Amino acid sequence: MGKLQDDTRLETRDGKFVASLHRDWEIWGPNGGYVASIALRAAGLAAPPGHRPATASVQYLAVAQFGEITAEVEPVRQGRNAWCLNVALVQDGKRFLQAQVWTTNKTDGPASAEIAMPQVPGPDGLKTVEELLPADAPRSRFWSNLQSKPVKWIPWGESDPRGAMQEQWYRFPLFESGGNPFVACMQPLLLIDTLIWPTWHRIDRAGAEYIAPSLDVTAWFHDVPRDSAWLLMEVHTGTANAGLIHGTARVWSEDGRLLATGGSQLLVTPTKR
Repeated sequence: MGKLQDDTRLETRDGKFVASLHRDWEIWGPNGGYVASIALRAAGLAAPPGHRPATASVQYLAVAQFGEITAEVEPVRQGRNAWCLNVALVQDGKRFLQAQVWTTNKTDGPASAEIAMPQVPGPDGLKTVEELLPADAPRSRFWSNLQSKPVKWIPWGESDPRGAMQEQWYRFPLFESGGNPFVACMQPLLLIDTLIWPTWHRIDRAGAEYIAPSLDVTAWFHDVPRDSAWLLMEVHTGTANAGLIHGTARVWSEDGRLLATGGSQLLVTPTKR
């Protein structure tokens, strides 16, 4: 089982941040949310002490290969309370991801919680996907990095009468942030990116001869998640038109805090026969 904090680790070499993409996170190549998490972590290495991520906006330019990559971070706005950093992930001289990350040290200001968490059962007492799936059901190795518990189990191949949505608890076992908010926020960022496609695919899989990789992902961070905590993913993917599929997601803590909001545009791509 690949641990997220280990498989996104960066080291400084010759004045550059260097990481390695691990095959445990494979879905159509290195998972986009996993790669975006490395960019977020790299931004945290260049941000001032006391800052936390506010927004991450990521564009996927190409599919990387498993192996060594370099992260190039450039602060482009250095304010008293907010920084903006551009991040580029490069492999073999080719930029395959670019991101813009806003960070802040603000702790004061208005507080509001007008958006309510869905009224669903907590993770205790719910079965994991592994317990619900048939023993011989194929699964990508990527999913071994997570534990998940659906609020309502709908067998694969059956449609949810509510449409393209899911409410499901997820967590990263053995995850430790070391008190680093950039590392902690990798959890919701990875989930927001990953879950848009499977949420859509549940309602449009009969005879589908396409996949839909992410063009981008954006996450707005409202609070910092705890280590190895269960996170409720509320995902809606009900908009598709002219070769694009769009989805949005909210990430909740067990105690009802809205941790992050985000979404992604997916590009419909025919599968190779």
